[in-house]
Amino acid sequence: MQRQPEILAPEAAVQTLPRPNRKLTELAREVVRCAQPLLPQGAGLFLGLQRDTEDTLRLIWWRRDDFRLIAEIAASAEGFCPEDTAEGAMQDAATALLAYLGGRWPATPTQFGVITDGVGVAFAPEHPAPASEGWLLRHASGAGSLTAILPLDREGPCALLCGPIRPLSFH
Repeated sequence: MQRQPEILAPEAAVQTLPRPNRKLTELAREVVRCAQPLLPQGAGLFLGLQRDTEDTLRLIWWRRDDFRLIAEIAASAEGFCPEDTAEGAMQDAATALLAYLGGRWPATPTQFGVITDGVGVAFAPEHPAPASEGWLLRHASGAGSLTAILPLDREGPCALLCGPIRPLSFH
């Protein structure tokens, strides 16, 4: 029996920031802290935080296995959940991070955001809106690259976005 060649899945590149930014790192750590209660252990979920036009903040939960949208909260600052709830704390932390991150672009995109797995935080400078159609697949296939503010868990819910991916084979 002839053995089939091993086919490697494309590697999704995750880069780090070209130079450390203490404020951005501090804000990302707060996002990670606030995300942990919203990402139950073993659920295989990760979270997108996106600022949309008209300053609406979206919290978007996706499932690791098929990138299916699980839940979403969209609100402007006046409609945020109470600060003493996990969702409200996340909305406040996400708003602070995205306000600071938005100022790092030469021209702030109208829609931009980050993803977090409760361990790390990453964004895609070339395709800044994680909720846009095809964003997850573009990065899982290696067609787009992520920049990590804090490293994502390479074995966690964002593993497909981190690469390298385990070898695939055809049977």
